[in-house]
Amino acid sequence: MKRLVLTLLLIVLPLGSLFSQGFEWEISPRMPFSIPKLYFGILGSYTRNSLNGSLTLYENYFSCAKFTSGGGNSNSFGLKIEYWKTHNLAFNASFNFQANKGSFVAAGDSFPIQIKGIPKIVKVENELAMDYKYLVADFGAKYRLGSTHLFIGGNLEFGLKLVTEYELFEKVKSPPEYHFIDNTQRRKIVDGRLSDLSIVVVNPKIALGYDATLFPGVYASPSIAVQIPLFNYSRQENLKLFSLQLSISILRGIR
Repeated sequence: MKRLVLTLLLIVLPLGSLFSQGFEWEISPRMPFSIPKLYFGILGSYTRNSLNGSLTLYENYFSCAKFTSGGGNSNSFGLKIEYWKTHNLAFNASFNFQANKGSFVAAGDSFPIQIKGIPKIVKVENELAMDYKYLVADFGAKYRLGSTHLFIGGNLEFGLKLVTEYELFEKVKSPPEYHFIDNTQRRKIVDGRLSDLSIVVVNPKIALGYDATLFPGVYASPSIAVQIPLFNYSRQENLKLFSLQLSISILRGIR
């Protein structure tokens, strides 16, 4: 009887370790693999952004352009740590550098001219190009769906603005034959640092992803996430950010 109980324990205990995070990493029955609970690795992501609201550009305290919508993209790279509390619940944190590029377009001035004696109205567009960078700390959790490696997750992202640079352009919209005095149809008006974007931003996100085994003790987690536009990106006006993010992390067990 004691031998039977001991045999059952020898069978059950390795299985509990084997499936503690749902990874089948046992190389052979003679070489049991102890599944780590704590993992560390790298993270990279690409994001498409959509900004909506109000952003006014000032020069010498005078409004020179007002924008209501824009878009852009961002890339981020950093480090990630993940801890498995149970076989299907994990907590994670990441720290990364995020580089963003954005652009806005708005109607500019209109003025009358004569081209070859024919009166016409010149319509000009204002284009705002932004380059802004953040240090980002992200904290969240994920939950495995049933016995699969699919997971849903929720994260709260905190961003600290490092720098925001901009360039403002004028572009001829019509008529096509009109050119500025420098014989171009697009010219830079001003550039500098944009102070209106919030110094600290908070972004809640929900994600869907998959944990894929690479090697024993190593897995990759590709995911797609949606950022919920709850918090304001502008210090003085109302500007919300909606984003769709593709990311992948590669993690290795450390204990």
